[in-house]
This record gives sequence, C-alpha cells and structure tokens, in this order.
Amino acid sequence: MFIVCSFVFEISGLIFKFIFINMLTSFKYIIYLLLFVSTISLQAQTRSELEKKHKKTQEEIKYTNKLLKQTQRDKKISMNQLMILNKKINARQELVKTISSEVETLDSKINENQQNINNLEKNLKHLKQNYAKMIIFAYKTRTSYDKLMFILSAKDFNNAYRRLKYLQQYADFRKKQMEAIVNTKQDLSQKVNDLQTKKIDKENLLNEEKQETKQLTSEKTEQAIMLKSLKSKEKELAKKLAQQKLADQKLKNIISDLIAEEIKKAEIARKEKALKEKIRKEKELKNKTNVETNIEKPENIVKPKVNSVFDLTPAEQIVSDKFEANKGKLPWPIERGVITSTYGEHDHPVLKGIKIKNDGVYISTTQGSVARAIFDGVISKIISIPGKNKTIIIRHGDFLTVYSNLREVSVNVGEKVKTKQKIGIIFSDSEDENKTILELQIWHGTAKQNPEYWLSGSN
Repeated sequence: MFIVCSFVFEISGLIFKFIFINMLTSFKYIIYLLLFVSTISLQAQTRSELEKKHKKTQEEIKYTNKLLKQTQRDKKISMNQLMILNKKINARQELVKTISSEVETLDSKINENQQNINNLEKNLKHLKQNYAKMIIFAYKTRTSYDKLMFILSAKDFNNAYRRLKYLQQYADFRKKQMEAIVNTKQDLSQKVNDLQTKKIDKENLLNEEKQETKQLTSEKTEQAIMLKSLKSKEKELAKKLAQQKLADQKLKNIISDLIAEEIKKAEIARKEKALKEKIRKEKELKNKTNVETNIEKPENIVKPKVNSVFDLTPAEQIVSDKFEANKGKLPWPIERGVITSTYGEHDHPVLKGIKIKNDGVYISTTQGSVARAIFDGVISKIISIPGKNKTIIIRHGDFLTVYSNLREVSVNVGEKVKTKQKIGIIFSDSEDENKTILELQIWHGTAKQNPEYWLSGSN
C-alpha cells in the first residue's frame, strides 16, 4: 500500500510539474510572441525595403558613372560633369546611409535571435531535467506488479478505471515531453544557423560600407578639384546662367499665355452658357399663366467648377482626374536617366550667393535618348526657344506637361498621344561633351508642380 501511495504521489507530482512548467513556458512564449511578432514583421519589412533601396541606389551610381565617362572623353571639366558628379555623391551618401540602416536592423535581429536561443536553451534544460526524473522513476517502478496493485487497490470499478487512464496519461506525458525536447532542439539548431547567417551578412555589409565610404572620400576630392577649375570660369558661367534665365522666362511666358488663352475661352463659354440659360428661363416664365415678375438673376445660375481654369469636356475631365489619381505613379519621360537639377530654388553649385530657380527638373541621360509622354493627352503646342531648342506642351485635362531641349519632334499639334508614346529625340550638345538633358515641367492650371512628386520612384 505504501508503494502504491508513493507511486501515486510521485506520478501526480511529476505530471503536475510537467503541466505547470509547460503552462509557464507556453504563457511566456505567448507573451514573447505578442511583444515581438509585430516587431519582427516590421523589421523584416524594413530590411526588405532597405535591400530594394540599396540595389536601386547602386544602379543609380552605376548609371551616373556611365554618364561621367561619356562627358570626360576630352578631359574638359564642365558644369554638366559637376552636376552628374554631385548626383553620384548624393547617391553614394544615400547608399552609405542605407547600408548603415541595414547594419542596425541586422544588429537588432541578431540580439533578438540570441535572446531566442537563450530562452530555448533554458527551456531545453528544464525539459531534460524533468524527463530524466520521469525516466528514473519509471525505472524504479518498472514492474507490472506495482502498476497492477495501484489499479486493483481502487475502492470500486470507476476508481480503478480512472487509475488506469491516469497511467495512460502518464505514458502520454512522457511521449509528449520527449517530442518537446526534440522540437526544441530543432528550433534551437535553426536559430543558431540563422544567427550565424545574419552575422555573416552584417560582416559583408560592414566591409561594403567601408569601401563605399572610401569611394565617397575619393569622389569628394574629385568634386573639390572640379569646383576649383570651374570657379576660374565664373564670368563664362554667369553668362550661361543669364542666357538660361532668359530662356526659362520665355518658356514661362508662353505657358502663361497658353493658360490665359484657355481661361479666356472658358470664361467666354461660361458667359454664353449663362446667357442661354437666362433666355431659356425667361421663355419658360412667359409661357406660364401665373408668372412671377422677378426673373432669376444670372448669378444664381449653376456655373461650372471654378477650381479648373480650363473649360473641360466630360472626356477631358476624366483624363484630368486620372492624371491626378496617378500622382507618384507616372512613368518617367525617358527610359533611363537621373535628375541632376531639382525643382525649386537652390544655390548655384559654383557661383557663390547666386540662386537657381527651376520650374521643373533636369534629367541627364545618354546621347540619342528618346522623350516620351508621361500620360495620355493632346499636343497643345510645339515651339522653338533659343537655349531650350524644341519644346512640346501636352494637355491632360487641366494639367500641362512640358518637355524641353528636344532635337526633333515626332508629333503634331492637336494629335492625341498615349502614355510612354515617343514624342521626340533629346538634343545632345556636341560643344559640351554631348550633354543630353531633358527638362520636364508639370502645371496644374496656373500652379507649377514638382515633377518628382508625380513621377514613379524608379525609371
């Protein structure tokens, strides 16, 4: 009877301890998962985004290198070279920053993995200790006689049945504990391998960061040499800047005149519509028997939307709405290129105290590149401006896109064009290392827009 009681208490203690430990472990892992699952997901997403940005910046640097090689054939330092080099330096700085962010993300994941490994090792240790105790006890009570006595000593049949089930559950617990040990070992092994992979990734990134930083230092030295050389040509640069400003102003005036013309047409159309509506209402009132003497005034007549400077047809309104809906997703006006001069006002890269104000962006590309429409529209104007060569203006409802510095055009005024359709070939300046730059402007009515906000993130 003493053996039976000892057996019962020992089994009960082990099973309870096993359940309690597993409940604590499960609860601990549930809390751990709740705290870290969102962080893991965000980190994974961040790492993925960083890797994409890393690759994209590397491609941009590779392309700017190609552009620089083309402009350095005659070893003559020019503003175009400096602009491309500045772009490459900015891209290189962004790459170093991205690599640094990747390293920080990996550090966080390495620490997290190490914590997981520590927790798994502790859990495995507890499982092994408990399993060892169960094995020892099973060895001490290995005879069938003790188990049989434990069952037969029951008060009644129901109690005996419960004791039998109790023994079966004990055997199941041993089996599950063994499975838990095996699974924990597998998880631990996977986490250790993952940790090693991440440490190797980190080491590779640190080496790359070191190389890129070294390259950045070399490029900044080259930039300083270029700046020194170009500063000796300040008068020539100031003259070119003045010519560019005149060309910019002429184009701006043409666009303003075009918009004013459209506004005038829209205003005439609105007045005609209001007059027709007034005449129609007067006739309706005269034909009625009980006519009120006060005729509705024209200002009460419903007018078209005042937020649009153009008088849009339903089809044009659809195009305009679609253009606006695609903000940030519009294709680039060339197949491949880099923005070397951004929208808005900024310092001249060489001339101190001088500001440059761009109504659009300047995109450097390779010789012979083709310009293309960034959205469906109608060719509104084709003009030639000294300093900007040929310029095409495309209307997309109440939006305008302007493509300047074209050598030749392949469309006509009034022609409908589709997204990415070829509209001309970009001019290459043979006197300036075949510098090939397309200027893109976007206007919403009379309001200038920053094209970078409208174009997709890559080209």
